[in-house]
Amino acid sequence: MTGTVLARVYVVRHGETDSNRDKIIQGHLDTQLNATGLAQAAVTAEALRHVCFDKAFTSDLQRASQTAEKILQYHSDIELIKDSALRERFMGEMQGKKAPCNEGVSSIETGEALFQRCITWYDRVIATYISSIAVPAITEDRCRNILVLSHGAFLSTLFRAMISSNYISCPTEWKARHPRLGNTSISIVEYRAVPRGKHREVDAVILQYGDISHLHGLRVMEENADVEAN
Repeated sequence: MTGTVLARVYVVRHGETDSNRDKIIQGHLDTQLNATGLAQAAVTAEALRHVCFDKAFTSDLQRASQTAEKILQYHSDIELIKDSALRERFMGEMQGKKAPCNEGVSSIETGEALFQRCITWYDRVIATYISSIAVPAITEDRCRNILVLSHGAFLSTLFRAMISSNYISCPTEWKARHPRLGNTSISIVEYRAVPRGKHREVDAVILQYGDISHLHGLRVMEENADVEAN
């Protein structure tokens, strides 16, 4: 991919909770990290220690914000912005129940509503920020780094929404596999300013998706009750 690197967005799912482990549907329930989740967050913080973050956004639910705060312990000058728009899919009457569960399906946030919430957040936050730095005077400057902390179903939908809306491209093999997003998995989207004739356009591509190699053998749940309940 040619052009000047403008920014990289580091997209991280929160660490493990007891509800993750017990396959309890969480949705908007404000659960906290368990001991494994805290360990995952600490290792993820080390893995991202040398990334110079410029912006940081997290869901306001504790399991996400705790993970983000752990990562930002090495970036104390960065303000952590908590945004309810980054919350997990609202699961209505299914929240707090063990998966699989078909009770109260009509009360959950629809797939269409979640998709729109993802795109609206992306346009408001990421697209606006990228546009603000995609000018010649700034393009020659260093790469900006953005941290985003959220939840499995939200992030999976966000990536699908960005791809289907032609906001980003991805490798062909990723489309075939579309791996799960494990707890504290790291995904990276890179934005470049690419000259086209007399103009510059911004191209974005997925560099990494759902990577958990930094966890070095720490347990990672294969299932996500909030995704399985969709």
